[in-house]
Amino acid sequence: MTNFTDAARHFEQLHAAAPEFFMEIENDDDLARATAFLHTFDRETRAGATGGTHLLDPLANALMRRVMAYEEAHFPPAAPDMELRVLLDVHKLTQGQLAEAVGIDQGTISKLASGKRPFSADHARRLGAYFGVNPGVFL
Repeated sequence: MTNFTDAARHFEQLHAAAPEFFMEIENDDDLARATAFLHTFDRETRAGATGGTHLLDPLANALMRRVMAYEEAHFPPAAPDMELRVLLDVHKLTQGQLAEAVGIDQGTISKLASGKRPFSADHARRLGAYFGVNPGVFL
């Protein structure tokens, strides 16, 4: 059973140690701060890593979703191929890693990312689910 008193104490400690994980993004300065924090988190937690996940990844992913929601609301959408390239870069994934994770051939991922092939509804659904974004960004 959950001990909410202990959970609250641990939350306070985590919030004090890394408040950026919990920040709201209300303006471009917040966006820049959150993005810089995510880059630092990624660099420091992935240095020398050989795969796997970090215990704080769910918090980083939640912050990434807030970053993406802010960007979606305040910046015009990019072309689907550009969206895919940005997501690959942000998540530090190779096309091969993404292909394996979503079950789409790597050659197809390459063509999608270069704009040489249009995204199908199935591609958009798989990629949207994987990245936690609206599949419509790929259509």
